[in-house]
Amino acid sequence: TLDDEGRVIYLGTLSKILSPGLRIGWVLGNHYVIDVLERAKQTADLHTPTLTQYIALESIRRGLVDKTIEKAKQVYKIKRDVMLDALADYMPEKTWWPRPVGGLFVMVFLPSLDVDTRKMLPEALARGVAYVPGASFFANGGGWNSMRLNFSFPPPDKIAEGIKILGSLAKEKIKEPEGPITPESFYTM
Repeated sequence: TLDDEGRVIYLGTLSKILSPGLRIGWVLGNHYVIDVLERAKQTADLHTPTLTQYIALESIRRGLVDKTIEKAKQVYKIKRDVMLDALADYMPEKTWWPRPVGGLFVMVFLPSLDVDTRKMLPEALARGVAYVPGASFFANGGGWNSMRLNFSFPPPDKIAEGIKILGSLAKEKIKEPEGPITPESFYTM
């Protein structure tokens, strides 16, 4: 890495990329940090079960990890594209969102600073739609008109249906679109 000072700790897990029940992972970092983590792990459960380690080893040897990642990328790309299309079809005019090239989320910015997605969340939940209010991701206290949407779990038809419901709710809340309001907007306020 570019880490010359030993400040970076890299964590990985097969439970996110191969199987949720496969509780095995890895950590890369400064040897002092690794020593502390190793002792903590041994205190918690002595060691990772041998069978789990063999399953992980054979999965890697047989190329299952790479195949699973490729399949997941295809599935998530379809779901992402369904969400992006639904956002374009159903969200209020001037709503802004970046097109994600990685991850499982779309950050959506409503075109009005009068709408606080934290306050809108209970109504969305009552209509069967969940999101994370965007203010949680802004250290400076901004982002109240934004929300983080996840496309990893729902099937494509439910994604489109959820965005339609969310778009309808957002249109009810927005009197006059001001936007587009992007993350940079909050640094000038």
